[in-house]
Amino acid sequence: MIPLIGWLNERAMKWYTVAASFVTAGLAVSLFFSAGGGEFTRVWWIPGIDASVGIHLTGVGLYVAVVAACVGALAILYSIRYMEPREESYGPTRYYFLTLLFVGAMIAESMADSFLFLYLFWELIGVCSFLLIAYDYRRSRARDAGLKAFVVTRFGDIGLLVAVVTLWTAMNRIGAEDPFSIGGTIQAALAGQIPHHMLGIAGVGFIAAAVGKSALFPLHIWLPDAMEAPTPTNALIHAATLVNAGVYIVARTLPMFTVLPWWLPTLVWIGAISALLTAILALLERDIKHLLAFSTISQLGFMMAAVGAASVFASQFQMLNHGIFKALLFLAAGAVIHTTGTRNLFEMGGLRRSMPLTHITFAVGAAALAVFTLLNGFWFDNAVFEALLVNGHTIPLVMLVLAVILTAIYAFRMYWLTFAGERRSETEAADAPWQMAVPLVVLAVGTVIGWLYVGRLAAHLGTVLVYHDIPPIVPGALLQYTFNTALLALGGVTILALVWLGMRWSRHGSPVPEEPRMWADLVTDTKAFGDWLWGLPVVVMRAFAALISLGQTGDLNYNSLWLALGFIAVLVMLLGWG
Repeated sequence: MIPLIGWLNERAMKWYTVAASFVTAGLAVSLFFSAGGGEFTRVWWIPGIDASVGIHLTGVGLYVAVVAACVGALAILYSIRYMEPREESYGPTRYYFLTLLFVGAMIAESMADSFLFLYLFWELIGVCSFLLIAYDYRRSRARDAGLKAFVVTRFGDIGLLVAVVTLWTAMNRIGAEDPFSIGGTIQAALAGQIPHHMLGIAGVGFIAAAVGKSALFPLHIWLPDAMEAPTPTNALIHAATLVNAGVYIVARTLPMFTVLPWWLPTLVWIGAISALLTAILALLERDIKHLLAFSTISQLGFMMAAVGAASVFASQFQMLNHGIFKALLFLAAGAVIHTTGTRNLFEMGGLRRSMPLTHITFAVGAAALAVFTLLNGFWFDNAVFEALLVNGHTIPLVMLVLAVILTAIYAFRMYWLTFAGERRSETEAADAPWQMAVPLVVLAVGTVIGWLYVGRLAAHLGTVLVYHDIPPIVPGALLQYTFNTALLALGGVTILALVWLGMRWSRHGSPVPEEPRMWADLVTDTKAFGDWLWGLPVVVMRAFAALISLGQTGDLNYNSLWLALGFIAVLVMLLGWG
């Protein structure tokens, strides 16, 4: 419909997309009252391989769908004004078509109960992200960023394909009626019907898929470069769609891999390393969108560690909260970029007077990221810390505690360099128009009160996640539990440190370097030298391709000679083996 309406009237097309996204969000929210743990529908699709299309309103995917739909609707409304300057160079139809498809693909994947169905939409999400990251295709940086995201995430996609084929083979061997069924495969694994070596192959594949899609260490290198995409797309990627898919898939399949002693600890270590490493990089970053990208990877590391500690509730609670405040931060940052024309934190400052609404909403998001008390980002860490402590993961626990402290510091630094102090630019600044301001206000309110949904969330997860252990919890119990633990003391120390930093910067000015910070820029631009590490195989492959190309002369005689030699080599091998 979007291309057709866009051909007739572009303005009508844009508001049709907004209406469709908000209807989708309303339908997604209504699923909370429809899900009861049973199958919603299943249709046989490819009888030759016993493939079906199954949709279940169960599991962690229900919350992924709601976050994707609601944040997607707000991001599309925000895009109405934010994307106007680009419409002079690029027609808007492509953007709105891909954005709505992006959101729909994430919703479909999160509700799938067929590994084949899930894999198809997993790939569709990857294609949409590639096309949106490279949306501004006339700029080489955008093209390179889209290609980099597409290529790096292929590592994870190959892992998922291997895992799906392995599990399908195992289910066929036991005569399963629907060998692609996620629920059926979990039941078979818990019953010991799938051999451990096949579960091990699938487990490695799912970890690879999660690491690639969620940009966790060591495949974290693509996400900061993906900031070349339009800011509403960044909000979708970081808060609602692409990167959440990796955490979702390991949380969804967690029960079947609990029999593998190495699987959960691997998730914990990947999460802890990712959280601490990218928190350090965020502390050094000067580009506001790159800083938020490193922050997203760090928060995803917390979620992955929570899954590894078998605390699915903590992981999903944080996914819900993070989706709200990270979308708020990206859209508020987009409002700043839209009016100032720069992404460099050192070229901002003093914007709180000229952008009061953006300032307040951004401050709420930054405070939630910094785990300030009573905002939705505050309630997650304690559950993860306890789960890690109970399971004996002492070193990852220490790493995550350090990451929390660094998170509070870089969140405060980001806020201060953007809105506090004196203006470092002569550019005129003003609050965004209502199409951009309304999503900011809605997300800010959600950041303040969203945690009150914890009782409903726990009760619902306990009902629909039949293979996960989800204890009941209510807001009152959460308050008592949290304020009786060491997390409050940690938060108090962090707040005092930030107050001290603020007072120091108020007296002496914010620490904006006068000279280029070559060492810091080198570390952040290479993602802690990850670009160099993964660039080496690329150089080797290019050299090998150049060597092979020497034999591709275009001369039919030479080509026939190579074919003949290849045929003789294969024949010799077959005769030797025979």
